[in-house]
Amino acid sequence: MTLKQTGYKLTNNRITLTFRKWDKGKWRFDKVPYTFHKHRQWHGTIRRITIKRDACGDYWICITTTYTEFKPLPATGKSVGADFGMKDAYLTLSTGEKVQHPQPLKHSLNKLRSLNKALSRKIKGSNGWWRCVRQLAHLYRKITNQRKDFHWQLASKLCKRFDTIAIETLNLDGMKRLWGRKVSDLGFYQFVEILEYKCSKHKRFFKQVGQWTATTKPCSDCGFHNQNLTLNDRQWTCPECGSHHDRDINAAINILRAGIAVP
Repeated sequence: MTLKQTGYKLTNNRITLTFRKWDKGKWRFDKVPYTFHKHRQWHGTIRRITIKRDACGDYWICITTTYTEFKPLPATGKSVGADFGMKDAYLTLSTGEKVQHPQPLKHSLNKLRSLNKALSRKIKGSNGWWRCVRQLAHLYRKITNQRKDFHWQLASKLCKRFDTIAIETLNLDGMKRLWGRKVSDLGFYQFVEILEYKCSKHKRFFKQVGQWTATTKPCSDCGFHNQNLTLNDRQWTCPECGSHHDRDINAAINILRAGIAVP
């Protein structure tokens, strides 16, 4: 339910909604007050209020205002390339750092299986069945919040440290056919959206390298293309210049160079 200018009265952490009801041949307007948890102070003029109800049965109030002012982050003069991964690390930076993903779905699989098994044994529509449905909804919401929290914090850290961030474009459909559930648990697409939003908010340069740009096989030192490189080779030595490479760090450096060249 979305309210723009009328139908509500908002005072501090209390909102009064106006409901219209047909009673005895005429319209009657009932005003019902609700108290909500106000976790932050809003600024500016309220444009609209949206009230939502999630699968857990909880109500959420979203307040949109005209306030757009923010403090830009100081410039650092640094750039970074980031390579997504499935084995060694979730994100490998051109600086040599590797970031691991918490994988909340993987760590909650046993509890999910137990709840789904319990749900299948209950009579559909019974009180026990609805109780189990709520427990499943709460667990799924917890998994989603853990994943989002990790993505937002990682995007904020990158924006605070670097002025230019270059990443690769992923073929998510092909990755899902190969690895399925793990790709959904890592949430690559959601992280890219969050990172792009944070970069636009803090005036950072966000560059995305094309899907068919060669970043894994070329040597970051001399440019030699190692055609014999396979997916199982995590470390390799360039036969041309003799440089030893970590597969993901080498790809991240190539992504940074290709991203800087993107207009």
